[in-house]
Amino acid sequence: MTRIADLLVIGTSVDPHIASVLRRLRPNVNVCRFNVDEYPKDTQVAIELSGHQARVVIQDIDRNSWDVTNPGVFWFRRLGKPGISHQMDPDYKDFCIGEIEQTIEGLASIIRPQYYLNDLWSTRLASNKLRQYSFATRCGLRMPSSMVTNSPQSFLEWSPNDAVVAKSLSRPLLTDQQSSRGRTFAYTHKISPADINEIQGIANTPVQFQALVEPAYELRVTSLEGNHYAVAIDSSKAPQSKRSRYDWRAVATECSYTSATLSQYSSECLSRLLERLGLTFAASDFIVDTSGNEWFLETNPNGAWLWLESFVEEFCFTDILADFIDTILQSIRD
Repeated sequence: MTRIADLLVIGTSVDPHIASVLRRLRPNVNVCRFNVDEYPKDTQVAIELSGHQARVVIQDIDRNSWDVTNPGVFWFRRLGKPGISHQMDPDYKDFCIGEIEQTIEGLASIIRPQYYLNDLWSTRLASNKLRQYSFATRCGLRMPSSMVTNSPQSFLEWSPNDAVVAKSLSRPLLTDQQSSRGRTFAYTHKISPADINEIQGIANTPVQFQALVEPAYELRVTSLEGNHYAVAIDSSKAPQSKRSRYDWRAVATECSYTSATLSQYSSECLSRLLERLGLTFAASDFIVDTSGNEWFLETNPNGAWLWLESFVEEFCFTDILADFIDTILQSIRD
């Protein structure tokens, strides 16, 4: 028996945010959870096209069959590596990955939900940092001056002084477990005189540089359809040896967390940015300097929030998101 999905979620089986939200939904919600890391090994997809008509059916890992052609809500959480059978001939792996990616992208494009909680294409475009930055300044957000280059000469001509940091553009993971170095991260790093002496090394890959903003504290702002929920992060209590790395993520469990409020001006600018990027949900990072100025750093359409709930009792974004989905579905039924 094939059931109509009220909610279609595309993500991964190891994402605790999805499970946390689904546990809080009303029990009568028909949820199809499509975990990319289980497809195609443990999950089946059938996309039927006939004239102007399309039908998309997913059979999940528990052998439940779901019609996801017109779900009430489509929540695109994130992509991941596909679940390819170990019996697959390695010679054909790259070909199969290409077919899998085309199918997932096509599925997300063909379905016609009544409400998008982010969609694949907007999320993909919004994830590009340089595109974000160009929109952010147009939307009125204050940003540190930046340069992305693999030209040592361009960097030396641009760098206004020694108060500059280097940051990753894509993701902070530098090497994984398969590397001889193990799992390492490219955290935000203040450029030192020794780095300047080795600046020729950037010729191998583009590097993002930003003027350093000395933080009084930082803000993590989790947004849902124009509402912004802020938590202040203070890394000053972390060990001094680690604090110099200018990245609270390196000492996340040693920071202090408190509820906070993003200013009305920055909130309005952030709302404009997320609307411009086509995002319903995002997690954004700000630095608040010693003068109280709020500096936008980036926004993440796949951002995490559960760890904030473990530190700040009144931060209950999981409940907010689950209630939001329930309300949307109820309005569709009515």
